[in-house]
Amino acid sequence: MTATGPTDNEYQEYRPRHISSNPLASTYRDDPDAATVSDDSSLSPISSSKWWRRPSIYLFLPAYLVHAIAEGALIAPILNSIFTLVCRAYYMQPDDELEAMEDINRDCQTADMNATVSQFAMVFVLIQGIMAALVSPKLGALSDRIGRRPILAIAAAASLVSSTTLAAAMKSASSHAYLWLLVMPILEGLSSSSATVILTAYATDCTPPVKRANAFGHIRACVFCGMALGPALGGMLVKLTDNILSVIYVALVMQTLFALFILFVLPESLSQERIIDAQELHRISMEFDAARPRDMRYYIRRLNFLQPLRVLWPNDGTRLVIKKNIIVLTGIDTVFNGCTTGAIVSILLYAEYTFQWTSVETGFFISLASFCRAIALLVVLPSITYIYKRQRPHAQHEVGASKLDIFMIRVSVIFEMCSYLLMASSTNSIEFALAGSLGALGSLESPTIRAALTKHVPTENTGAVLGALSLMQSLSEIVGPIIFSNIYASTIVSYPKAIFFASILTFIIAFVMSLLVTEHMGGSLYDSGDGLDIAVERNQSMELESDTEESANSV
Repeated sequence: MTATGPTDNEYQEYRPRHISSNPLASTYRDDPDAATVSDDSSLSPISSSKWWRRPSIYLFLPAYLVHAIAEGALIAPILNSIFTLVCRAYYMQPDDELEAMEDINRDCQTADMNATVSQFAMVFVLIQGIMAALVSPKLGALSDRIGRRPILAIAAAASLVSSTTLAAAMKSASSHAYLWLLVMPILEGLSSSSATVILTAYATDCTPPVKRANAFGHIRACVFCGMALGPALGGMLVKLTDNILSVIYVALVMQTLFALFILFVLPESLSQERIIDAQELHRISMEFDAARPRDMRYYIRRLNFLQPLRVLWPNDGTRLVIKKNIIVLTGIDTVFNGCTTGAIVSILLYAEYTFQWTSVETGFFISLASFCRAIALLVVLPSITYIYKRQRPHAQHEVGASKLDIFMIRVSVIFEMCSYLLMASSTNSIEFALAGSLGALGSLESPTIRAALTKHVPTENTGAVLGALSLMQSLSEIVGPIIFSNIYASTIVSYPKAIFFASILTFIIAFVMSLLVTEHMGGSLYDSGDGLDIAVERNQSMELESDTEESANSV
């Protein structure tokens, strides 16, 4: 008799015995040593330990803001280094002596050079996207088994090495120094994608479901605050020192402080019980895998880096309408993210070419747009959520996407479309900057979709779904830059504004997809009727507990 391995359905049916299959029964805890909240356990009491020893998004957000400011300060230097080093390599003769540092040379501001830099930037972002696609799902799953802090430490170390590489390339007088920059997207792909996934998982670990949209919004707000304050800080340093290397050195100090915070201050958000459960689940998965026949299909499956995407269409009895929503929400985020990240470099190059911007003007534009997006996440999103919660107090406890989720997704897409249309119509730098700031409400899309997705899957699959979403984002960051960089490079001479109308068309596709999202469904996740029985009571209790802790901390 030929031995056969277990089927995928058999593997899907396994769940750790004390983790809830309810999408709304969060694993939120106040005490990192307390038992994980589950269907057959009571809520853990508020811990008596000191606040800095308890996992909380409000503990890591200040440190993450410092890291985000450092990353934001490096945006203009990275773009400047690509432009400057590629331009030098293009014009430099073998025996030429070269000043290592200068701002963008006016002689380089030609259509041909813009096209060349756009294509190099495409390769830069392409490598970063491929790296992120390969490692982010793996590191996300690994963090379930060893904890969030070790992976965050790896991401922080990668950022440090990346910035050091940038400084070395800018100090070099070699005509091939621009090739050193290709090391950076490898490290940035490891750092940025891992940090985003793990911080989102960290917030999920210590935040009740009804507050996750705001929590995810705070994380995104830190990114935008960093992009707002960082370029402004970088611009001031360049004006004071007349040397862009000073920005890189300051960023290195800030990144070092963040790494030290991760290593010595940040508490682990996963309890030992959850880590053991994840390790047991992994061990059983390996046993299932070892029992499979070693045929061609087995080896293809092992090499398939898209395998984590299977969680987006679960085979565990999940209702069809739930699975459809998961696919549509993931598709919206992928299209939206592919456009915003794929077109941004070309848009900045367009502004430098059209309005003769330098790294200073580019930095201030990024600061203004990012500041407006941070305000949208810190003020507009919580305000809308609060008003909706007062009108429909139980809506956030329902399975699936709420009316608020769908509304904010559509509003985000519409405002991004208007922003790109107005940027294309701008005739001067002020109009262009104001038009770019109008897209601030587009920043509501990302936390809204993440919060909505966590209400479509069981608790034990939340990390897997967020990892799959990160993989799709990484793929969009590969495809997006290829499409938009080539559009810009091929139209810079004939019609430079084509990049904006290509982006608008992409946003229209995302809006049409949002029309396919089904509003919150009555009943449960599964065809069997399981998955919602105690959700409302449990999450209202967790929300009350969270409010009590926040009140105590404020006092």
